[in-house]
Amino acid sequence: MNPNLRHLEVFRLFSRVMSVTETARLLRITQPSVSQALKDLENQLGLELIIRGNGPMKLSANAELLLNDMEDVLDHMRILRERAAKLRGEHDSTLSIATVHPLTGWILPQAISKVRTVSPHTRIKLEAYSSREVIKQVCDRSADIGFTFLPVEQPDLVVRPMLTTEMVCLLPAKHRLAGTRVVTPDDLKDDFLILFGQQVRQEFDVRLAFDRTDDDGRFLTTNHAVVSADLVKQGLGVAITLPLVLTPPNRQDIAVAAFRPEIRRNLVAIYLRKPGLSSLAKTFLSEVREQMRTFSRELEALGIQSKAV
Repeated sequence: MNPNLRHLEVFRLFSRVMSVTETARLLRITQPSVSQALKDLENQLGLELIIRGNGPMKLSANAELLLNDMEDVLDHMRILRERAAKLRGEHDSTLSIATVHPLTGWILPQAISKVRTVSPHTRIKLEAYSSREVIKQVCDRSADIGFTFLPVEQPDLVVRPMLTTEMVCLLPAKHRLAGTRVVTPDDLKDDFLILFGQQVRQEFDVRLAFDRTDDDGRFLTTNHAVVSADLVKQGLGVAITLPLVLTPPNRQDIAVAAFRPEIRRNLVAIYLRKPGLSSLAKTFLSEVREQMRTFSRELEALGIQSKAV
């Protein structure tokens, strides 16, 4: 019996996450359906692919040898479907995007709007995650393209630089430092501070800039830059955060200053090296780059160092 393509897709994802529960969650199907698909594939191939026992499940030696061939089959099927769609006069119709939260406020919606203008029937999925989860979504093929911050240490991924910028200080519009171009920790020694929590690995440098203990009552922590901007607008403190939250709607009632010591951040686009990007995803990435360039110029006008690549 020939292998079922759906079973191959289930097995490919399982081989990456090594969990029936996680495979079911990502594919939005039941755990019994995943287990049955894996067993069916083994029966179709006449080989043991998964070593089951009292401990964690493992891939068999046969599975390791066949994985690349399975990847090739699925990648060729995707290319075949795309070419068939073009022959029918259709364009690529789906695009799945995983991103860190700050880009959802302005940059990605603007790029999506441009894509929808030229491909109005495109089905687009946009979901926001932590930096690590964005990488996982792309590696698991749950997303065609992702936007996250360095570091990215997955050899299967292509990493394209998008924007280099610095952390900024957001202040209420009537704050005593509003209008100041550069703010330091000493300037904020009497302020209530909104910082990233320690669970956000990339923002550890921000906390190091302040000589305060973690249980200091003047800290309010959040794991999302967008939330920090909202808290500032409500007058709850001063935030050290990412400038990507400075969308046109968010600039009202907020003053912005460069923060020193300088803490730079690198935003990148990521996608799997194989099969690469579809023509639709390439068009979308090009639109995102254009939006990044516009945003970078706006940050420079505010005195924030920024460079779109």
